[in-house]
Amino acid sequence: MGKGFSVSLPLEEAAIVEKEANRLGLPAASIIRLMMRDGQQRRELERQVDDLKARMELLQVQFQGFQILLETIALEQANARGPQALENRKALIQKIRKRQGLVEG
Repeated sequence: MGKGFSVSLPLEEAAIVEKEANRLGLPAASIIRLMMRDGQQRRELERQVDDLKARMELLQVQFQGFQILLETIALEQANARGPQALENRKALIQKIRKRQGLVEG
């Protein structure tokens, strides 16, 4: 395998690596190193994707919090103008929520 490391592969996988190494005219160790590096890069990308998903979820929660705050302010302002303004504002908020898929119906 070469100097510096040893790797244990299942027999079938070892045969595939050996065949590919012969086809490319490279030592099998080079192919294995590339496979290991590819695996490390894949794991790093998966970790980054998981981090991004977590950040997106946090941003969604923050956005929903801001949206609720803005709705509350809008309802309070409408309430100060009278019952009809309040009902109109409630209907508008409901319409927006439906468009965003936040409520059924």
